Amino acid sequence: MFKNLTNFSYKRNWKEAIGFYLAYFVVGLILGGIGGALSGIQSGATTFSEGFNSGLGIGAMVAIVYCLVIAILVLAQRKLYKNFGYVILALLSAILAAFGGSLLGLIIPAFMTTRGVSVTDTETFSK
Repeated sequence: MFKNLTNFSYKRNWKEAIGFYLAYFVVGLILGGIGGALSGIQSGATTFSEGFNSGLGIGAMVAIVYCLVIAILVLAQRKLYKNFGYVILALLSAILAAFGGSLLGLIIPAFMTTRGVSVTDTETFSK
């Protein structure tokens, strides 16, 4: 379930895609928490609520960028960028992340890891 997590060109079944989603969701939570904590410290907030609110904003931005980067890595490694539909899906992952953080934003990259790798004609003949 958790094998080949850093291999973005690996074709996963649904069980492995769920493991991919869970692992990268935990990483996204940690990155968002670190970014939020650093933001709260940097802002010099005088109350807890001020620091928490600035941390929420930074955490949301981290989630958007994080989900978009993961989606682009999957596109590039699997050579799915040649299909315009997958490019739109990658951009939609950033929009989902804007509304639901990494919880929603990583659904599309996890789905894209279950798709086949795009092979061009020149790669087929060279093998």
